Amino acid sequence: MKEKRAELSDTQIEALLKSYLEKILRQDERERSREGKSWQGVEGPDEHVDAMAYLQHDCRRELAIGNYSRGSGAVEDLLKEKGIELDRNGASYEKLCRGMMKVMINYLEIDIRRTLLDNSLMNLPFPELLKGESFEDS
Repeated sequence: MKEKRAELSDTQIEALLKSYLEKILRQDERERSREGKSWQGVEGPDEHVDAMAYLQHDCRRELAIGNYSRGSGAVEDLLKEKGIELDRNGASYEKLCRGMMKVMINYLEIDIRRTLLDNSLMNLPFPELLKGESFEDS
């Protein structure tokens, strides 16, 4: 049963985004530890890092100009998974999509670092997404 809401609080949005980041980091770490990272269409780690850096650059540019379309698919999946319906024209949906772009940028940064065998989370682009949480054990 879906929970119908017109709007979400900032705290609820933050909790949804953190849960999504935790989930994708755990999935990535499981993939890396079980069968090794799949480089999907690239030659190896160096090319993977280049591709992720390019994608991260695109996400930053889109975030800067207010184009959140790249994050909207992940937001739709997240809302469906959590059983939440939001007005697609509402402020909460826009905040969630903007926040998802930040999550994507952070995820790409963490993916790049993990590929380079650096598991630190120091100086991430959007540290507010990690407040009070430790993803290093994810």
